[in-house]
Amino acid sequence: MQLRIDHHPDPMMGMMPLFCAIDFGLFQKRGIEPVFVERTNVQAIEDMRSGRMDLSFSGPTLTIMAHEKFGLDTKFVSAAALRGSYNGHSADFMNIVAAKGVDIRVPADFEGKTIAVFALDGGITHSAPLYLFNKHGVDAATIHWKTMPFHRMADAMAAGEVDVAVNVEPFVTLMRRRDLGTTVDEVFGAGSLAMAATGNPSLVSNWWTTRQAYEEKPELFEAVNAALNEAIERIYADQGAALDAMSRQTGQRLDLLREIGFQTSFFHACPMNAPEIRGMYEDWVRVLQGAGLLQGPVDCGRFF
Repeated sequence: MQLRIDHHPDPMMGMMPLFCAIDFGLFQKRGIEPVFVERTNVQAIEDMRSGRMDLSFSGPTLTIMAHEKFGLDTKFVSAAALRGSYNGHSADFMNIVAAKGVDIRVPADFEGKTIAVFALDGGITHSAPLYLFNKHGVDAATIHWKTMPFHRMADAMAAGEVDVAVNVEPFVTLMRRRDLGTTVDEVFGAGSLAMAATGNPSLVSNWWTTRQAYEEKPELFEAVNAALNEAIERIYADQGAALDAMSRQTGQRLDLLREIGFQTSFFHACPMNAPEIRGMYEDWVRVLQGAGLLQGPVDCGRFF
Protein backbone atom coordinates (compact mmCIF):
# COMPACT_ATOMS: atom_id res chain seq x y z
CA MET A 1 0.00 0.00 0.00
CA GLN A 2 1.45 3.34 -1.03
CA LEU A 3 1.08 6.27 1.39
CA ARG A 4 1.54 9.70 -0.21
CA ILE A 5 2.62 12.06 2.57
CA ASP A 6 2.43 15.85 2.68
CA HIS A 7 6.03 17.14 2.66
CA HIS A 8 5.85 19.99 5.19
CA PRO A 9 8.42 22.78 4.53
CA ASP A 10 9.48 23.09 8.19
CA PRO A 11 10.40 19.74 9.81
CA MET A 12 9.60 20.06 13.52
CA MET A 13 9.19 18.02 16.67
CA GLY A 14 5.64 16.91 15.88
CA MET A 15 6.91 15.03 12.84
CA MET A 16 9.27 12.83 14.84
CA PRO A 17 6.89 9.83 15.05
CA LEU A 18 6.51 9.84 11.26
CA PHE A 19 10.25 9.91 10.61
CA CYS A 20 10.80 7.22 13.24
CA ALA A 21 8.07 5.05 11.72
CA ILE A 22 9.90 5.27 8.40
CA ASP A 23 13.40 4.78 9.82
CA PHE A 24 12.48 1.92 12.17
CA GLY A 25 10.64 0.04 9.42
CA LEU A 26 7.25 0.33 11.16
CA PHE A 27 5.49 1.23 7.92
CA GLN A 28 7.36 -1.41 5.96
CA LYS A 29 6.34 -4.23 8.30
CA ARG A 30 2.70 -3.23 7.75
CA GLY A 31 3.08 -3.24 3.98
CA ILE A 32 3.08 0.56 3.64
CA GLU A 33 5.34 2.34 1.15
CA PRO A 34 5.73 6.01 2.25
CA VAL A 35 6.27 8.60 -0.50
CA PHE A 36 6.63 12.34 0.17
CA VAL A 37 4.74 14.76 -2.07
CA GLU A 38 5.63 18.46 -2.33
CA ARG A 39 2.90 20.98 -1.61
CA THR A 40 1.64 23.20 -4.39
CA ASN A 41 0.55 25.89 -1.92
CA VAL A 42 1.35 27.09 1.61
CA GLN A 43 -1.14 24.57 2.99
CA ALA A 44 -2.04 21.17 1.55
CA ILE A 45 -5.84 21.51 1.45
CA GLU A 46 -6.14 21.56 -2.35
CA ASP A 47 -3.51 18.83 -2.73
CA MET A 48 -5.60 16.66 -0.41
CA ARG A 49 -8.83 17.57 -2.21
CA SER A 50 -7.36 16.64 -5.59
CA GLY A 51 -6.09 13.30 -4.32
CA ARG A 52 -2.39 14.08 -4.78
CA MET A 53 -1.79 13.22 -1.12
CA ASP A 54 -3.21 10.72 1.35
CA LEU A 55 -1.92 12.19 4.62
CA SER A 56 -1.35 15.81 5.67
CA PHE A 57 0.28 17.47 8.68
CA SER A 58 -1.09 20.63 10.27
CA GLY A 59 -2.49 22.13 13.42
CA PRO A 60 -5.97 20.84 14.32
CA THR A 61 -7.44 24.26 13.56
CA LEU A 62 -6.59 23.79 9.87
CA THR A 63 -8.11 20.30 9.91
CA ILE A 64 -11.29 21.91 11.27
CA MET A 65 -11.21 24.92 8.94
CA ALA A 66 -10.59 22.68 5.91
CA HIS A 67 -14.08 21.28 6.45
CA GLU A 68 -15.95 24.25 7.90
CA LYS A 69 -14.63 26.94 5.52
CA PHE A 70 -13.11 25.14 2.54
CA GLY A 71 -15.61 22.29 2.12
CA LEU A 72 -13.16 19.41 2.44
CA ASP A 73 -14.44 16.50 4.55
CA THR A 74 -11.46 15.81 6.82
CA LYS A 75 -10.71 12.98 9.26
CA PHE A 76 -8.23 12.79 12.13
CA VAL A 77 -5.61 10.03 11.80
CA SER A 78 -3.03 10.56 14.55
CA ALA A 79 -1.91 13.07 17.18
CA ALA A 80 1.45 14.70 16.47
CA ALA A 81 2.62 17.23 19.10
CA LEU A 82 0.91 18.19 22.36
CA ARG A 83 1.76 20.86 24.92
CA GLY A 84 1.03 21.33 28.60
CA SER A 85 0.75 18.30 30.89
CA TYR A 86 -1.05 15.02 30.20
CA ASN A 87 -0.69 11.31 30.86
CA GLY A 88 2.65 11.66 32.64
CA HIS A 89 4.27 14.02 30.12
CA SER A 90 4.87 17.78 30.36
CA ALA A 91 6.27 20.22 27.78
CA ASP A 92 5.57 23.71 26.51
CA PHE A 93 7.20 26.76 24.94
CA MET A 94 6.44 30.34 24.02
CA ASN A 95 5.51 31.26 20.46
CA ILE A 96 5.44 35.05 20.30
CA VAL A 97 8.73 36.90 19.72
CA ALA A 98 8.79 40.71 19.84
CA ALA A 99 11.74 42.33 18.07
CA LYS A 100 14.32 44.28 20.04
CA GLY A 101 12.98 47.77 20.58
CA VAL A 102 9.35 46.65 20.28
CA ASP A 103 7.82 47.03 23.74
CA ILE A 104 4.98 44.58 24.44
CA ARG A 105 3.89 44.91 28.08
CA VAL A 106 0.11 44.53 27.73
CA PRO A 107 -2.07 43.05 24.96
CA ALA A 108 -2.95 46.52 23.60
CA ASP A 109 0.72 47.00 22.69
CA PHE A 110 0.20 44.68 19.71
CA GLU A 111 -1.99 47.31 18.03
CA GLY A 112 -0.43 48.72 14.88
CA LYS A 113 2.31 46.10 14.76
CA THR A 114 3.38 43.99 11.79
CA ILE A 115 3.11 40.35 12.81
CA ALA A 116 4.60 37.36 10.98
CA VAL A 117 2.44 34.21 10.86
CA PHE A 118 2.61 31.03 8.80
CA ALA A 119 -0.70 31.64 7.00
CA LEU A 120 -4.01 33.50 7.34
CA ASP A 121 -6.26 30.47 7.10
CA GLY A 122 -7.21 29.82 10.70
CA GLY A 123 -4.04 27.91 11.55
CA ILE A 124 -2.87 28.12 15.15
CA THR A 125 -0.38 30.97 14.65
CA HIS A 126 -3.24 32.99 13.14
CA SER A 127 -6.33 31.95 15.10
CA ALA A 128 -4.83 31.79 18.60
CA PRO A 129 -3.44 35.36 18.57
CA LEU A 130 -6.65 36.66 16.96
CA TYR A 131 -8.75 34.92 19.62
CA LEU A 132 -6.60 36.42 22.38
CA PHE A 133 -6.68 39.89 20.80
CA ASN A 134 -10.47 39.76 20.79
CA LYS A 135 -10.58 38.37 24.33
CA HIS A 136 -8.36 41.18 25.66
CA GLY A 137 -9.93 44.03 23.70
CA VAL A 138 -7.11 44.56 21.22
CA ASP A 139 -8.17 46.33 18.01
CA ALA A 140 -7.20 43.56 15.59
CA ALA A 141 -8.08 45.78 12.62
CA THR A 142 -4.87 47.71 13.27
CA ILE A 143 -2.67 44.60 12.97
CA HIS A 144 -0.61 44.16 9.81
CA TRP A 145 -0.28 40.42 9.13
CA LYS A 146 2.64 39.11 7.06
CA THR A 147 2.72 35.44 6.02
CA MET A 148 5.90 33.39 5.62
CA PRO A 149 7.37 29.96 6.46
CA PHE A 150 8.52 29.59 10.05
CA HIS A 151 12.18 29.31 9.05
CA ARG A 152 12.00 32.73 7.31
CA MET A 153 10.79 34.66 10.36
CA ALA A 154 14.19 35.19 11.97
CA ASP A 155 15.67 36.82 8.86
CA ALA A 156 12.51 38.89 8.38
CA MET A 157 12.82 40.21 11.93
CA ALA A 158 16.54 40.88 11.51
CA ALA A 159 15.75 42.88 8.35
CA GLY A 160 13.14 44.95 10.16
CA GLU A 161 10.28 43.56 8.09
CA VAL A 162 8.21 42.50 11.12
CA ASP A 163 7.75 43.70 14.68
CA VAL A 164 6.48 40.41 16.06
CA ALA A 165 6.70 36.78 14.94
CA VAL A 166 4.35 33.98 15.98
CA ASN A 167 6.72 31.08 15.48
CA VAL A 168 7.38 27.50 16.59
CA GLU A 169 10.36 25.65 18.01
CA PRO A 170 13.20 25.25 17.26
CA PHE A 171 12.94 28.58 15.43
CA VAL A 172 11.86 30.55 18.53
CA THR A 173 15.04 29.52 20.33
CA LEU A 174 17.12 30.35 17.25
CA MET A 175 15.62 33.84 17.20
CA ARG A 176 16.39 34.36 20.87
CA ARG A 177 19.95 33.13 20.47
CA ARG A 178 20.47 35.53 17.59
CA ASP A 179 19.34 38.23 20.05
CA LEU A 180 16.57 39.32 17.72
CA GLY A 181 13.97 39.77 20.43
CA THR A 182 12.21 38.36 23.47
CA THR A 183 9.18 36.13 23.98
CA VAL A 184 6.07 37.92 25.21
CA ASP A 185 3.36 35.25 25.49
CA GLU A 186 2.99 36.05 29.21
CA VAL A 187 1.05 39.25 28.48
CA PHE A 188 -1.99 37.01 27.87
CA GLY A 189 -1.73 35.65 31.40
CA ALA A 190 -1.13 31.93 30.94
CA GLY A 191 2.58 31.42 30.25
CA SER A 192 2.29 30.41 26.59
CA LEU A 193 0.12 31.04 23.54
CA ALA A 194 -1.30 27.50 23.56
CA MET A 195 -2.15 27.50 27.26
CA ALA A 196 -3.73 30.97 27.00
CA ALA A 197 -5.82 29.89 24.02
CA THR A 198 -7.05 26.37 24.84
CA GLY A 199 -5.94 25.63 28.35
CA ASN A 200 -4.22 22.39 29.34
CA PRO A 201 -3.55 20.07 27.53
CA SER A 202 -3.33 21.39 24.00
CA LEU A 203 -3.09 19.39 20.77
CA VAL A 204 -0.98 21.60 18.50
CA SER A 205 -0.41 19.37 15.47
CA ASN A 206 -1.92 16.26 13.94
CA TRP A 207 -2.04 14.01 10.89
CA TRP A 208 -5.27 13.88 8.91
CA THR A 209 -6.80 12.56 5.72
CA THR A 210 -10.02 13.09 3.79
CA ARG A 211 -13.18 11.16 4.59
CA GLN A 212 -13.26 9.92 1.00
CA ALA A 213 -9.69 8.58 1.18
CA TYR A 214 -10.41 6.86 4.49
CA GLU A 215 -13.58 5.20 3.20
CA GLU A 216 -11.73 3.94 0.13
CA LYS A 217 -8.77 2.52 2.12
CA PRO A 218 -9.64 2.24 5.84
CA GLU A 219 -7.07 -0.49 6.35
CA LEU A 220 -4.30 1.88 5.19
CA PHE A 221 -5.11 4.58 7.73
CA GLU A 222 -5.68 2.14 10.58
CA ALA A 223 -2.22 0.77 9.82
CA VAL A 224 -0.76 4.30 9.70
CA ASN A 225 -2.26 5.06 13.11
CA ALA A 226 -0.82 1.82 14.51
CA ALA A 227 2.63 2.55 13.05
CA LEU A 228 2.72 6.07 14.48
CA ASN A 229 1.57 4.81 17.89
CA GLU A 230 4.31 2.20 17.88
CA ALA A 231 6.80 4.90 16.88
CA ILE A 232 5.78 6.94 19.93
CA GLU A 233 6.45 3.94 22.16
CA ARG A 234 9.88 3.54 20.56
CA ILE A 235 10.62 7.27 20.96
CA TYR A 236 10.05 7.19 24.69
CA ALA A 237 12.04 3.95 25.00
CA ASP A 238 15.12 5.64 23.49
CA GLN A 239 14.93 9.36 22.76
CA GLY A 240 18.47 9.50 21.42
CA ALA A 241 17.76 6.78 18.87
CA ALA A 242 14.59 8.63 17.85
CA LEU A 243 16.51 11.85 17.26
CA ASP A 244 19.11 9.93 15.26
CA ALA A 245 16.31 8.44 13.13
CA MET A 246 14.78 11.85 12.47
CA SER A 247 18.23 13.21 11.59
CA ARG A 248 18.78 10.44 9.05
CA GLN A 249 15.38 10.94 7.46
CA THR A 250 15.63 14.76 7.23
CA GLY A 251 19.35 14.98 6.44
CA GLN A 252 19.70 17.55 9.24
CA ARG A 253 21.90 17.47 12.35
CA LEU A 254 19.03 18.58 14.62
CA ASP A 255 21.41 19.88 17.28
CA LEU A 256 18.83 22.24 18.74
CA LEU A 257 16.05 19.65 18.80
CA ARG A 258 18.43 17.34 20.65
CA GLU A 259 18.88 20.06 23.24
CA ILE A 260 15.31 21.34 23.69
CA GLY A 261 12.91 19.16 21.70
CA PHE A 262 11.41 17.11 24.50
CA GLN A 263 11.03 20.25 26.64
CA THR A 264 8.77 21.83 24.01
CA SER A 265 6.40 19.06 22.90
CA PHE A 266 5.27 15.60 23.90
CA PHE A 267 3.52 12.72 22.13
CA HIS A 268 0.37 10.77 22.87
CA ALA A 269 -0.42 7.41 21.30
CA CYS A 270 -4.16 7.04 20.76
CA PRO A 271 -6.73 5.44 18.46
CA MET A 272 -8.33 7.36 15.60
CA ASN A 273 -11.51 7.94 17.61
CA ALA A 274 -9.85 9.01 20.88
CA PRO A 275 -12.33 10.96 23.07
CA GLU A 276 -9.55 12.99 24.68
CA ILE A 277 -8.45 14.26 21.27
CA ARG A 278 -12.03 15.12 20.38
CA GLY A 279 -12.11 17.24 23.54
CA MET A 280 -9.00 19.10 22.38
CA TYR A 281 -10.65 19.70 19.00
CA GLU A 282 -13.59 21.22 20.85
CA ASP A 283 -11.18 23.58 22.62
CA TRP A 284 -9.84 24.74 19.25
CA VAL A 285 -13.36 25.21 17.87
CA ARG A 286 -13.98 27.61 20.77
CA VAL A 287 -10.79 29.48 19.82
CA LEU A 288 -11.81 29.69 16.14
CA GLN A 289 -15.24 30.98 17.12
CA GLY A 290 -13.74 33.53 19.51
CA ALA A 291 -11.39 34.66 16.75
CA GLY A 292 -14.41 35.34 14.52
CA LEU A 293 -13.27 32.72 12.00
CA LEU A 294 -16.16 30.30 12.60
CA GLN A 295 -19.82 31.01 13.26
CA GLY A 296 -22.37 28.60 14.64
CA PRO A 297 -21.98 25.15 16.20
CA VAL A 298 -19.46 22.59 14.97
CA ASP A 299 -19.91 18.84 15.48
CA CYS A 300 -16.39 17.66 16.28
CA GLY A 301 -17.55 14.05 16.09
CA ARG A 302 -17.43 14.31 12.30
CA PHE A 303 -13.61 14.44 12.39
CA PHE A 304 -13.37 11.08 14.21
